[in-house]
Amino acid sequence: MLGLDELPLVVRRNFAKEAVYSISAGVISGLALLSQLTVVHSFPGNAAHVTILVAALPACSILQPLWAAWARHIRLQTMVILSGTLRVVPLLVVGWIRSADLFTALLALYYLLAGPLTLAVPSLYKYTYPDTHRGRIIGILRLVQSTVTVPVMLGAAALLDCDAELYRIIYPVGGVLGLLGLFFYHRMEIPGDVPQERAAKCELPTPREIWGVLRRDELFRMFQATIFLTGAGFLMSRPIWIYLLDRVFNLSQLQMTFLVQVLPILLGALTSPGWGVLIDRTSPVTGRIIFAWMGVFAYAALFLSFWQGWLLLAWIGAILRGVVLGASEVAQTTGNLYFALRKERAALYESISSLFQGTRGLFLPLCGLVLYEGIGTYIFLVPTLLNLWSFHLAWKLWKLEKPLREQLKNLGQAVKQNTEPSEGLGQVAYGENFAPS
Repeated sequence: MLGLDELPLVVRRNFAKEAVYSISAGVISGLALLSQLTVVHSFPGNAAHVTILVAALPACSILQPLWAAWARHIRLQTMVILSGTLRVVPLLVVGWIRSADLFTALLALYYLLAGPLTLAVPSLYKYTYPDTHRGRIIGILRLVQSTVTVPVMLGAAALLDCDAELYRIIYPVGGVLGLLGLFFYHRMEIPGDVPQERAAKCELPTPREIWGVLRRDELFRMFQATIFLTGAGFLMSRPIWIYLLDRVFNLSQLQMTFLVQVLPILLGALTSPGWGVLIDRTSPVTGRIIFAWMGVFAYAALFLSFWQGWLLLAWIGAILRGVVLGASEVAQTTGNLYFALRKERAALYESISSLFQGTRGLFLPLCGLVLYEGIGTYIFLVPTLLNLWSFHLAWKLWKLEKPLREQLKNLGQAVKQNTEPSEGLGQVAYGENFAPS
């Protein structure tokens, strides 16, 4: 069903090496996600600390255009190695701190140092994997990483329930393990990763040029709007969700970790390869339609769970989000590359997407706190309505992007019928059949 045997040998080797890297990245990802709960239970912190940690990743994403500009002077693969090494330093230092404020500051620094990596890794998918298989490959890589992330979070949460001080050992050890995968990423053979080509064939990511891309590329602009709306609802409600689970239902850290982090991630990971196949056969917009529609029901369930005090509905909401989480994440990554068309523009389009993500992260968690103070649990109706709006835009985009969808579909069929895999797939992967929009 996945058809990976159709790929050239070098692509399959790169996939195997990146899968090993994903295992290492899963360790760090698990501990970073767990920090939102650790700061409450191990210090303890408060809703403000959780809000900062939830906002840190998207807020740091506002700097992604700077990393895209840096990519015009350095190989993206080198950027991954440098950023991946620096981001573990705060995790190593965590072992020496005892303050919720310092813990929050170090994890925020981790997200800042990881910024170049979070731009370079998805951008390199455009160089490494063909359009015809990229969705399913990203889905499998996400499955591999989450297979590690989930037991790391569960195991660490169980240890912290036994002894809250064990964070001083868990995070430094995780940082060391996170370095191992960089060796395998360094060994990947990535063709065309030439900074001079990006400088010559892609706009400089200045505010004026970013605005020009959004003005000219209507499809990409609408795609980002669908992401912005669902992301806004997530960021406004997530800190409140974590806080209310602790206050209303008095769950242990292990229970909260499983409900808030593990269950959605696990379900999203298990379904990601399937969503990837669907996206490869249709388009990334399909993932946005499904995610937004299911999000309406997920947030409605969360609202009812706190309004009526029914923990079962909180589980239902988490399950609904988890099932379609893979569709959202695979669709967002493949969508940015899908609308970029050429590999030289991949980093630019990724940085624009991250800029919107950063804008959300900088303001919307605080807006969520303000709204919660005013309307209480009714705040969960806000993401319900935002997901409904996103669904409407995604459905409209599905109709507008039909010509591009059909063109890529026909190209993929031509590759399979008329060319050797290594030749045709390379053309599709690198977008040489299209001009910049």
